[in-house]
Amino acid sequence: MLKMEKVNKVYRTDMVETHALNSFDLEVKSSEFVSVMGPSGCGKTTFLNIAGLLDTFDAGHYSLDGADVSRLSDGQMSRIRNEKIGF
Repeated sequence: MLKMEKVNKVYRTDMVETHALNSFDLEVKSSEFVSVMGPSGCGKTTFLNIAGLLDTFDAGHYSLDGADVSRLSDGQMSRIRNEKIGF
């Protein structure tokens, strides 16, 4: 199961702060199929990068099959990407 609660992601440059995800919530059970759709710039790619363990988030909670993603090492995330995640 994938569960995100109040996940935030902000991209910062010298002059601009872009809130890509703001208090994002989602729960997907193991047997469910999900399609991610929306207009350009709404956070689809950011969500997929975080869900796929390719990017980090700034605040909130993300668990994948019961494991707290924020506590995983790079090696553990790499193993999970290899065994459980596909794009």
